[in-house]
Amino acid sequence: MPDTTPATLSTPTLGGYIQHHAHGASLHVWCSWCCQWHEHGLADAKVGDIVHRVAHCYAEDSTYRRTGYRIVIVKTPFAEVSKSMRTATSSQRQAIQDGRISEAVRKLRDQRLPII
Repeated sequence: MPDTTPATLSTPTLGGYIQHHAHGASLHVWCSWCCQWHEHGLADAKVGDIVHRVAHCYAEDSTYRRTGYRIVIVKTPFAEVSKSMRTATSSQRQAIQDGRISEAVRKLRDQRLPII
């Protein structure tokens, strides 16, 4: 039976993409608040699993910071989606961290992952 506690119901669910590398594998999610990919450990999870992770957000206004997020691990490899999203530049990341959200950052935040 799924967990239907209020805290769980308010936790967002994101798609997670696996990246294999020399040290094993990691899990990536797109953060629309930070405008970048967050990387997490995969542990023993596999495609189709739903896992919870604490958000690595540096954006003060990120709702993920309070609840973290659930990640549905999808079949599409990270390499197929990683370049499809425009990430924040270093100066934009600093502005986001400082709470200064420009029109350019708003446009980055409005990006949606392609359906693959």
